[in-house]
Amino acid sequence: MLQLLLSLVASGTGGAWPVSGPSQTVDSAGRPDSVARRTRALRPRPLLPVLWSNDYGGVTVGLRGRPARDDDAERGLLVASAATRGGAASAISLYGRWNNAVARGPRRVAMSVAAWSVEGRSGASISFDRSWQHGDIGAVRHVGVVALWMATTNLGYLDPRLWEDAGSIEVGPWISTVVRHGETVLRARGAVSLGLVYQHATPVVASGRPYLYHGFNRTTGEVSVRTPVARGTTFGARVFAGAYLGPSKPVRQLRIAVAGADPYATFANPLLRSRGALLVRPDFHYHAPGGPNLRGFRNDLGGRWAVGVNLELMRTVARRNAGFLREVALGAFVDLGVADTLVAPSSSPGRWYTTLYDGGVGIVTRHRVKDMEWTMRFELPLAVNRWDVAAHDPANSTRFALRWQVSLEPSF
Repeated sequence: MLQLLLSLVASGTGGAWPVSGPSQTVDSAGRPDSVARRTRALRPRPLLPVLWSNDYGGVTVGLRGRPARDDDAERGLLVASAATRGGAASAISLYGRWNNAVARGPRRVAMSVAAWSVEGRSGASISFDRSWQHGDIGAVRHVGVVALWMATTNLGYLDPRLWEDAGSIEVGPWISTVVRHGETVLRARGAVSLGLVYQHATPVVASGRPYLYHGFNRTTGEVSVRTPVARGTTFGARVFAGAYLGPSKPVRQLRIAVAGADPYATFANPLLRSRGALLVRPDFHYHAPGGPNLRGFRNDLGGRWAVGVNLELMRTVARRNAGFLREVALGAFVDLGVADTLVAPSSSPGRWYTTLYDGGVGIVTRHRVKDMEWTMRFELPLAVNRWDVAAHDPANSTRFALRWQVSLEPSF
């Protein structure tokens, strides 16, 4: 069961499909880099049972299939699942993705097409990814374009703190690079999209049209580095900036989320996707990294723009090359951010921005079972300047309090 759980977390319903993911870096096959290293060596079975749960659909069972292929590239993914709770509408969910290499060699071009009707959301996407590697500097670069349609179809599955009854269509380019020099790793990514949001008019507008339409531009960018500073000690730093530009207030699923990944980025993961899923239960504090990554705050906080800086210092205390537990490290972190007042009112009246920060300590472990490898974090965000919107707000808490959270992914 543990292996099944970790497989689901690492790859959503068997693989992350290209929805929005502006904060992700990807490998040469277009897969998120955080999971590509764990999946490249796997030769998955043609069919694999999957199991998860949420409040609306109850226990959900299904089958995941991957078409076989001789090389490392993933040909595609098919997932069919059914909710078992009686009375749940949209009980059957279907997802399909097909990948195809348009050109091979040192300058690889790949295309991916996907369509889904999954737990109250329907959509489709098509993406192109051109990648090449500069052997002399150890850099892997990608340039791509993605077009995405996402629509809400059943509000019963949706967490109203994260989703509104609205659909969006967007298209735009993105670029990413990963440079490795010894143990130092530098990553950068930027994305721009132009889109249209549509939602039911309440009441119906005077013209009689049932929908309201709003154009928008969403731009994000990030740079991060991890480098050794002493034997067994690593320093990490990351800077993120993102903005939503449009004539109206952004719907919740398109806001720049300040605490971690936005709803489109977590849609691929059934343990995070819907209201009451396993890792988003009340009083369970899970951190899905992404965006400004201000990990001490609630995951439903988002606004028109945000800037975040993440700093970490990690000290390895144990490491081995065999067994379930491969590495244990102790660390300290500080997250600094500035966002617009849609996220939270400014602590000083009249300001057009809100300052946010958190800091704490944690334990990071690395595990391996056969060919599957993952990172686990247990963190204590002890200091949060706006404790009224903290992810974990104990009774009578103040700026300093005992707060905790867990994650099955690296912080960045």
